[in-house]
Formats: sequence, structure tokens, C-alpha cells
Amino acid sequence: TKNSNASESESKPEDDTYHLNTSFVNKRSKFKITAVVQKDVQQQQEVEQTHASVDEDRKLYLQAAIVRIMKARKVIKHNSLMQQVIHQSKNRFTPSVTMIKKCIEALMEKQYLERTPNSQDEYSYVA
Repeated sequence: TKNSNASESESKPEDDTYHLNTSFVNKRSKFKITAVVQKDVQQQQEVEQTHASVDEDRKLYLQAAIVRIMKARKVIKHNSLMQQVIHQSKNRFTPSVTMIKKCIEALMEKQYLERTPNSQDEYSYVA
């Protein structure tokens, strides 16, 4: 119990009196803490969903950047394409080389790009 004239929102002055009920006994010897664990699991799932969404958005952004570059150049070497993609996306995020390669492969599967027949490290714009 509490004996005080102060409201709940104010800070607790030193003249507040608290009494401890030493005769209180809980019937349970175990307490359930599943609510806290469920919140942690739910927060972890939300974080994972956010990361997946960000990764997907980045992949789409990189694919769009690659298509823009390829429309302008028509034929470009692999290293030059990588440099230009990194340069275009550096204001938003720094893409990894593997992410760019996966995006190039995805665009090749969608038939936006193809390797030139005479050189394996060169791409040509198809669409």
C-alpha cells in the first residue's frame, strides 16, 4: 500500500510510505514468461522480414541501374559495368560484388542481357 498526497505522474517524494505484505504467498512455484519470449520472437521475425524486404528492394534497384547503363552503352565489359553500377548506387548503399553478379544473372535469365559471342567478359543489351 502507498500513502501519498502526490499524483502518479509526479516524481516520488521522500515522504512516501510503503508497506510490504510479508504474508503474501503465491500458489504457483513457477511463473510463465512466454509473453516476453513471444515478443522477442515476433520482434526477431519483424527484423528478418525487414532485412528481406530491404534486400529485395536493393536487388530491384541494382537491376534497374544495370538496365539503364546497358540501354545507354548497348555493349559493355564486365569490369566497366561493375564500376558504373557501384558508382550509381553509392548514394543509396554500397552493393557487394556478389549481389551485382546475381542481378546480372537474373537479367540474363529475363533476357535483358546476353554475353557477347566473341568475348565472355562482355555483355550486350537485348531488350
